[in-house]
Amino acid sequence: MTWVLFDYGGVLCYPQSADDRDRLARAAGGRAADFDAAYWRYRLDYDRALLDATAYWQQVAAWLGTRFTGRQIAELSRLDTESWLHLQPGTVDLAAGLAAAGHRLALLSNAPEDVALAVPELPMAGHFQHLLFSCFLKTAKPDADCFRAALSVLGAQAASVVFLDDRADNVAAAAALGIRSLQFTGAAAARAWLAGLGVAAAPEQ
Repeated sequence: MTWVLFDYGGVLCYPQSADDRDRLARAAGGRAADFDAAYWRYRLDYDRALLDATAYWQQVAAWLGTRFTGRQIAELSRLDTESWLHLQPGTVDLAAGLAAAGHRLALLSNAPEDVALAVPELPMAGHFQHLLFSCFLKTAKPDADCFRAALSVLGAQAASVVFLDDRADNVAAAAALGIRSLQFTGAAAARAWLAGLGVAAAPEQ
């Protein structure tokens, strides 16, 4: 049987919205453009758990020329987690249909611990046999080791996995290991691509 491996951010949930970024920037006491640069500069180290939440947000603060209080860090972490919980109904329906058709599903996401602990509480998580996050794997996409770690957990060869991710670099890295991969642009295109591989979802209800 084939495993269907989903990315989370930008695939199962929407990309972080401008409104969410503005809320984060206001909580940080800065402008959205400055905040965005600081937020992403240290993100992969946060996703890999090389930085914990306090260290990550203080790195962001230092980039902005300030320092956050413990209360600010708690609020930034809360807002950050919430910003990644806006699910895309079309992709959730696709996952539900694939699970109903008997396909094995797994999730592989770059995410810090706060997000990684929130996602399993979402109803859609029940469609997935494995929820894999970079913070627990201690490696992040597009590193080849991240995909190898996922294959090890799944007990699968690359050829028995298909992968959906919105980022071209992640798709290319997975494909280089022999994982059939699609850059996600929408649920309808993903559904059609999977069906073409013989991985058809049950009809939508």
